Amino acid sequence: MREIKEICICRIDKIGDLIMTTPILRSIRKEFPNSKITLLVSPINSKVLKESELIDEMIVIDKKNKLWKNDEILKKIRKRSFDLFVNFSPTNLSYFLCFFSNSKNKSTLILKSRYKNKFSKIFIHFLSKIFCNHIILVNRNKLFKNNLDFHQTKMMYALIEKTFNRSFNYENLEIPILPNTKIKLNYLSKKIITLHLSNRWLNKYYTLENLKILIENINLNQDYLIFLTTEKYEDKNFYKLTNNYNKLQILDFVNLEQFNKKISKTNIFVLDYFKYEDWLYIINNSDRIITPEGGCVHVAAGLNKYVTVIYDNDNLPEYIYTEYMPWKTKHQKLVFGINEINKEILTDLN
Repeated sequence: MREIKEICICRIDKIGDLIMTTPILRSIRKEFPNSKITLLVSPINSKVLKESELIDEMIVIDKKNKLWKNDEILKKIRKRSFDLFVNFSPTNLSYFLCFFSNSKNKSTLILKSRYKNKFSKIFIHFLSKIFCNHIILVNRNKLFKNNLDFHQTKMMYALIEKTFNRSFNYENLEIPILPNTKIKLNYLSKKIITLHLSNRWLNKYYTLENLKILIENINLNQDYLIFLTTEKYEDKNFYKLTNNYNKLQILDFVNLEQFNKKISKTNIFVLDYFKYEDWLYIINNSDRIITPEGGCVHVAAGLNKYVTVIYDNDNLPEYIYTEYMPWKTKHQKLVFGINEINKEILTDLN
């Protein structure tokens, strides 16, 4: 491959997917320090690498856009005629952008379905052979049955190693801490335990009452300050739980006297749908994060925080763990319906 001056990388999916791509971005940045890296992102993950030196430019692409809007973005990409376009996202739109990007070299990752569909991605694979220079087809079912590693980050490394015809050292996850948060927690003497309230807590194996018991048992240790972070404002699924506890607003963190007064009365607080940069600061200052599998897991791992991850027993937990486990960071792995969740979390905390 000739000199690479401009690289476009497509990651138009979720927060966790982009965070797991940061080691690859670091490797490319080290290998080609003078190259300009443009990152295609989705509205939901566009905040993750804001102000990061891993990339030079970000283009936000919304899959919900009208066709003409994404057509305008494609024209913009085609006009740039990138030296290399690398697609890591398994969406029809991302393949379309890759195929018709007018880039000099194109590489794509193709993930076959994990749900035993033998015809999965057959048409995409066919088109990729026509349009792309380098392809990695990942048969996840076959790899899992043969007890082989197919962690998403390793699969992305496999693609860039094939693209550049060289091996790379596996880098760590990276997330920049955004400077515009008003929260300050470095004066606290208590350890912060953050439970992220995603809907995956609630299932046939685990109820809201189980979660309340867990929180109250953690609260028996007066050295802990417990923060409950939410995914949406006044989430109805958790209202019966969160209504029992006081809420903290950003202004409460700014006023030190007011904050100390509040935490002297109770140790459990709801942080209701904080902005990303404020939520990130909370995670970064936590001693433990407890959450079902999802984006919060990778945010915690990206900040090198110990995280308890709880997997869905009805959605191939070992499979999902192999593919999405926290990259190169310490963690506790549990499965709803298999592990005694509360008991094992409390034992690990103590």
